[in-house]
Amino acid sequence: MDLIQLYTDQCRMCGLCINVCPSYDTIGVIPALCAYISEGGDAEERKALEYDIRLCYTCNICTVTCPEGLGIRKLISASREKRTKISGLSEEQTLADPFSDNNIYKKIGEWEKPVEFKNEGRKSEVVYFPGCAASCMNKVVGKSTVRVLNAAGIDYTVMSGIEYCCGSVSAGAGNTVPLEKLGQRNIDEINARGSKVLITTCPGCYRAFKMLYPQKFENLNFEVLQTSEYFARLLEEGKLNFKKDMIEYTKLNDNVLPLGATLRVDLSLRERSKTKNKLRIFYQDPCHLTRALGVHKDPRKVLSALPNTELVNPTPDGSICCGFGGGVRINFPTRSIDQASCVHELAKSLDSDIIITNCGGCMKNIIEGSYMMKKESESANENESLPVYDLAEFISIACGSEPTERDDLKLIYLSNKSLCECLTHYDYKPFEELAAEYDPDLKKN
Repeated sequence: MDLIQLYTDQCRMCGLCINVCPSYDTIGVIPALCAYISEGGDAEERKALEYDIRLCYTCNICTVTCPEGLGIRKLISASREKRTKISGLSEEQTLADPFSDNNIYKKIGEWEKPVEFKNEGRKSEVVYFPGCAASCMNKVVGKSTVRVLNAAGIDYTVMSGIEYCCGSVSAGAGNTVPLEKLGQRNIDEINARGSKVLITTCPGCYRAFKMLYPQKFENLNFEVLQTSEYFARLLEEGKLNFKKDMIEYTKLNDNVLPLGATLRVDLSLRERSKTKNKLRIFYQDPCHLTRALGVHKDPRKVLSALPNTELVNPTPDGSICCGFGGGVRINFPTRSIDQASCVHELAKSLDSDIIITNCGGCMKNIIEGSYMMKKESESANENESLPVYDLAEFISIACGSEPTERDDLKLIYLSNKSLCECLTHYDYKPFEELAAEYDPDLKKN
C-alpha cells in the first residue's frame, strides 16, 4: 500500500505518538509531512520543513506506541529521501559515505590507525563484520568482540572495516548510493569466504544485512546475527564460560573504571559494591536494534547469566533514546547530549551500578553526555554518573580476557574533531575546552 494512503486509511490522529516523541510536540507534523511527500511544491515544503525533519532521532518509540504501527518515523524517512532528491546531498549525508572525502571515519583514520584484525581475509564459516565505527571510532567494541570469539574458541574471519562498508548509515540519512553500490559486493565476498554465519556489531550494519540487503540483492546464503544473538548461542552451546565474578571485579579499586577511561564516574560504587551481593546492571536498549529490529532478549539473556549480577530492566519497557541517532547529534549536538544525560538519570533512578550498551554510537553518546553536562554544570560532582561499558567489552572481561584498552576522552575528542573538519556549520561550544587539552590550535581555528 502507498505510504500516504496507509496513513490516510489507518492514522487515527490520536496523538499517542506525540506523547512519547522526544522531538515533536504537535500532531500537525503528520498531515504536513504527508502533504509534502505526496504533493511537494514550495508551499507544502515550507510547511513540512517548519517542523524540521532533522529533529527526528528515528528511535521508533512512536512506531511501537502507535496502535496501527505507524508513528512519525516512516514519514520522516520518506521526507528526507524526497528532500535529497530535490536539493541534492548535504554535508551531513556524506559523513559515512566511503566514496566521499567528507567521511568522518577517513578523517579519524588519518589521525589514529584503524584496527587491523588478526583474521582478516581468511576463509571461515563464521565471519565478523565490524563496520566503520568499530574499526575507526569506538574501537573497544570491535576489539572486545574478537576477544569474546577467541575466548569461546571460535574459528572466524573478519571483513576489514576499512575495506568494507555496509552503506546503512548513509542510507538512513537519505544517501542510498553507498548501499546500492556495496551491498552485492559485500554479499559476494562473504560467500567467497565460505561463511555460513555473519556476525555484526553495529545495529546499522545488522539492519543492512538483515533487512535492507534481502530486499535489493541476491545470494544471501548465510545467517545474519547481531553479536548479542551470537553470544546467546555460544552460551547455549556451553562455549561462553564466565571465569570472572564481575561484582568482585568492580570491588578492585580503580578496576571499577574501564581501563584507560579518564571520565569522572560514580566513585561511590566502590564502597557500595563492597557490601552488595549483586551488581545491578542497566541495559541501554539501542533504538535501532530494539524497536526497529526486535533484538532485546538475547543481550539480556547473556547478561543475566553472569554470576552475581542482576538486570534492573529485564524488558525494554520504558526504554529511552540515547540521543545519538537520526542525525540529531550532528545537527543539534546540545539537544542530543541533553537526551543522553537522561539515560544516566533513568539508570540511577533504578539504583543501577553500571550501564551496558550494545551499540557503539549509544556508548559514545552516553559517555559524552555525562562528561559534557558536568563541564557545563557548576553544581556537578563526581557522584553524578555511572560507568559505561559495551556489551562485548563486559562479556570479554567476564570470560577472563584482559580489559580492552580505551580512552573515553580521546574518543569524544576525535569524533568531535572529525565533525568540525567535515561540517562547515558544526558548532559545539563545550567541545572547545576538551579540544584545548589535546590540540590547542584547534580552538583558535
